[in-house]
Amino acid sequence: MASSPKACAHGSYEWFNVQRPVRLSAVSDVETLGKGGGRLNGLKHRVWSPKTSVSSHGPALPPRDVLFSLAEFIGEAQDGDDAADMAFTEVGRTPGDPNSTRTTSVDGAGSFVDYNATHVVEADFRYTCRHATGVTSGHATSWTVDGSGIFECGTRVGFPEENRDDLAVAREAARLSCDPNSKAARSPGTADR
Repeated sequence: MASSPKACAHGSYEWFNVQRPVRLSAVSDVETLGKGGGRLNGLKHRVWSPKTSVSSHGPALPPRDVLFSLAEFIGEAQDGDDAADMAFTEVGRTPGDPNSTRTTSVDGAGSFVDYNATHVVEADFRYTCRHATGVTSGHATSWTVDGSGIFECGTRVGFPEENRDDLAVAREAARLSCDPNSKAARSPGTADR
C-alpha cells in the first residue's frame, strides 16, 4: 500500500466546527459516612474514555503538528511551547487511573458520590499552502482537563456558579449512582441527558 505524499511545509490551518463538550468519565458508587464525615475510599468506575486522535484525507501531516495547531487555536498552547512537551498533542493518549490520586474528604455525614469530568476539544480542519495544490482536511480530538467533583445524594445537585456542562455531568453521575428517588437524582436537568 502506497503512503500519502507529505503535505507542504509552512502552510496554514483553518479550524471550524469546534466543540468543547464536558463528559462524565468515571463515577463511584455511593459511599455513606457518619457524623463528622471522613475520607472517601470507594473506587471510581470508568464509564467513558477520552481519546486523542487525528484523522485526515490528503497529503500527510504529522498528527502532533495538527494537535499543536488546535492547541494554539483554542489558547491551550502559548508562544514558545513545544508540541513534543504537551500531553494535548500525544496521539493515542489515554486517561490515567481515576483512583490514582484519591484524597477526597468530607466534613459531614451523608451518602456521597465522587466523579471525574473530562473537558474534550474536537474540531474539523483544513490545511493549505499558498503555492501548493494539495489540501489536507480532517478531524482532531483531544482533551484539556480531567477534573473531579463530589456531591451528596440527599442534596439537590447544582450551584448557580457552575457552568451548564459541568452541572449536566454531575447530574448524570447522580442519576447513575444515587437512588432514583434521591434529591440528587431528581435534580432538574437529570432527565435531559
